[in-house]
Amino acid sequence: MRLHLPTLLLAAVLPLTALRNDFPTRVIKFVVPHGTGGGTDLVARVLAQKMSPSLGQPIVVENRPGAGTQTGAEYVASSPPDGHTIMLSSSSVLTIPYLRKTRFELPRDFTPIGQVGLGTFALVVNPRLPFRTLAEFIEAAKANPGKYTYGSAGMGSAGHLALELLKSKTGIELVHVPYKSSGDIAQALLSGQIDVSIDILTIQKALIDTQKVRALATTGLARDPNLPQLPTFNETGVVPGGYHMTYWYGLFVPVRTPAAVVQRLQREFTTAMKDPEILQRVKDFVLLPSELGPAQFKDNVATEAAMWKKLIESNDIRGD
Repeated sequence: MRLHLPTLLLAAVLPLTALRNDFPTRVIKFVVPHGTGGGTDLVARVLAQKMSPSLGQPIVVENRPGAGTQTGAEYVASSPPDGHTIMLSSSSVLTIPYLRKTRFELPRDFTPIGQVGLGTFALVVNPRLPFRTLAEFIEAAKANPGKYTYGSAGMGSAGHLALELLKSKTGIELVHVPYKSSGDIAQALLSGQIDVSIDILTIQKALIDTQKVRALATTGLARDPNLPQLPTFNETGVVPGGYHMTYWYGLFVPVRTPAAVVQRLQREFTTAMKDPEILQRVKDFVLLPSELGPAQFKDNVATEAAMWKKLIESNDIRGD
């Protein structure tokens, strides 16, 4: 019996099409490259709970911390690209490949499903210092190179990169004092061991509200509704070329995941992110619910990656 070529082609395509249409066929894993109990872990668990019923399969959260998100990210990047292994990570995963040798790079090896939420940083100073505005601090730092110290949660951490970006744009010279965590930075500020830091509002907001530290500006494009009284860096007009920095949480799959599977996950993610419980959970972490679609998020990831790569390489920064 002879089969026409179109019939043969259809027979070859049908199994693959059916596989994509039947997705998912087994348990889905949300891999979190951070430890249990943190913001990323908690966001992953509530998102898994909301997406599981419509996908028709259980979603389990698997924590794979280590090497500043590198361990979990490499695990997902090397997993079968079939949509059953998904990474939910903070934006710290973006800079790791430029700080040390890794087997992945986010824009190259992952496809975004969606951005869960984003947050801003605040520049805070020891309240014993006289600075009341960002302009006053920048002026004093320019006049006294190397006099003031800044703390971060380690070499290559978000706070470290944030201050290095500020230094590169303003020409100020500050002395870096690395710590192990944002909590350590807060204590160092309170005790006067350091003068300034740029850190996430999740950590700093309570200290700012109780006036234990003094905040001078936030790093978003618009004022953060969690601290609406504070100007943005750009509002102050003291940073040449402007200054903007946020952190985010996002969902990603390996880059070779079939388009039909990616689109299904993006639809389910978009629906889940409209749920009031998830929106409230995002706000509880002092985050802003994301308004970006997958394509915009993908473009932003690529733009941010290029910016941080240039900064890290030009300043020869190495991660812990």
